[in-house]
Amino acid sequence: MSGTRISVIIPTRDRADKLARALASVTAQTDPPQEILVVDDGSCAEEAARIAALVGATPAARLLRQERSAGGAAARNLAARQASGDLLAFLDSDDWWLPHRLASHCAALASPPGTVLSYNRARLTRSGAGTGRGTVGRAPPKRWPLRVAIAGWNFVGSCSSVCVQAEAFRAVGGFDPELPSCQDWELWLRLSRRGRFAFVPEPLTFLDVGPHARITTSARAVETGHALVHRRAAAMASSEAEQRYVAAEHLWTLAEIESRFERTRAALPYMLRSLLRCPTERALKRTPALALRAVSGPRGRQG
Repeated sequence: MSGTRISVIIPTRDRADKLARALASVTAQTDPPQEILVVDDGSCAEEAARIAALVGATPAARLLRQERSAGGAAARNLAARQASGDLLAFLDSDDWWLPHRLASHCAALASPPGTVLSYNRARLTRSGAGTGRGTVGRAPPKRWPLRVAIAGWNFVGSCSSVCVQAEAFRAVGGFDPELPSCQDWELWLRLSRRGRFAFVPEPLTFLDVGPHARITTSARAVETGHALVHRRAAAMASSEAEQRYVAAEHLWTLAEIESRFERTRAALPYMLRSLLRCPTERALKRTPALALRAVSGPRGRQG
């Protein structure tokens, strides 16, 4: 995709220190973006001033501001409406990229025709240490068409690993700001109806998982968002086999949510129901580790 105009979109709120790292990773790209749109989602006065100074010192960067916080989804939509690029590259302000990330996505989107979204594997880190704590982002399950595969579970991952064709993003209406979580997964569902997804297996994104607050650290937001999006996802399955697959993946995700928030014994019923409904590849691969955690009980919090 030689000559592709790229707009990088970064929502932030009270994270000037982490935003500096994110911006540095964008300006270090071997295939630099046309513009960097930073949306300050209602930061306090001190942080807003620091964010404005960072953006002012960054080439090709422009600051947009929401006086009252409306959330990351609304912030991304605001920037997307003003973006001039053919390609929208999303980056959360607490995450960062390797230098060849955008170049790799331009190559991935070049073929086959009809590709509307590209995503890469991401490495989980804690507090920006850069050390590995596992990865997210997987190739689509081969057995199912894309719309069914993504209805089952979010194998794509989060916004920081994704690039989207701007035309397709606007055609489906962007992110749903009313959802408390899983706004990314819900957008991937709608985009799956418009074209192909391209997977870049190399870990090109670092996701900082804490200990700072994120949507994914709120059990209530995660559970409510997943339930709302699953209702929409379930409607994308037509045959009985597809419905069983999507239901099984939903149950397995509930088991992993319970485990993530240290309610390990509550995960067991969801695990068993998932395996009985449809023993998916993901469940079979992860059952031993999750079952061990459930039987052993909650672990101590790790710093």
